[in-house]
Amino acid sequence: MTPPRIGFIGLGIMGSAMAKNLVKAGYDVTVWNRDRRKTEEFQALGREAAATPKDLARRCDVVITMVTGDEAMEAVLGGPDGLFAARFGGSTLINMSTVSSAYCEKLAALCFREAVTFLDCPVAGSKPLAGNGTLIILAGAEEKALEKRRPLLLSMGRTVIHAGPPTAGTRLKLCVNLLLAQMTTGLCESAALAKAFGLDPELIFRTAEASPALDCGYFRMKKENILKREFPPAFALKDLLKDVRYILSGAGSRGLELPVTAAVEMLAAKTYNSGERNSDLTSILKSLDPREER
Repeated sequence: MTPPRIGFIGLGIMGSAMAKNLVKAGYDVTVWNRDRRKTEEFQALGREAAATPKDLARRCDVVITMVTGDEAMEAVLGGPDGLFAARFGGSTLINMSTVSSAYCEKLAALCFREAVTFLDCPVAGSKPLAGNGTLIILAGAEEKALEKRRPLLLSMGRTVIHAGPPTAGTRLKLCVNLLLAQMTTGLCESAALAKAFGLDPELIFRTAEASPALDCGYFRMKKENILKREFPPAFALKDLLKDVRYILSGAGSRGLELPVTAAVEMLAAKTYNSGERNSDLTSILKSLDPREER
């Protein structure tokens, strides 16, 4: 079987690492990114950079999108230079971006009309996992289509969780990110409370690591951020805020109230507006204990 020609759109923190793993796995990868400078390292590896998403779709059998959300996806898909202007029916679109549930439904319907096979495959994990190819891929796809592309997906992740047909992957991702948002807030509030009590926040981590119930890989990953109050982005606050708003919108459209997540949205928005939009999501600690930032 001839290996598929892969088009990869979106070379941000996550996308660049994922595309590099496809190159390492031996795939023929063509890239496109809104900021053309981010394609240069791929061109240095002998890979082509398409002029437009439309041009990329014409060259490739499988197109992977890894952009920031609904608006970025719409910009890539639509217009005279967008993916669907290429009339690429018979090809496969794998969306690995985190989009809203409503937008994913729209995208699935569009792919069906255009005879494009659609895999809804957002990922769980941040920059370190993208770099070493151990992301968890949350797949919404028909079984046959998923199995055909499983080797490709496993070049970027360590496991694929099949959630159901298209849109199920995005819905599962929003459920997972709800948990992530509240875990982050809980960790930051706990550290702020410890400081208010005159305790060293390191004691929280020491206690959690000693407890079978509380020991958590995510807490370990964020330990240095909290203790050093340094927030290089592994998962940027702006992306957390976007996802929390998708979560609240999806829940609201189904008559479900999520009061704790609504509180997370307010805290994340406050931190975002203070100038931390590109910092790691743990930067919400600054809004809880701003006295040390003066």
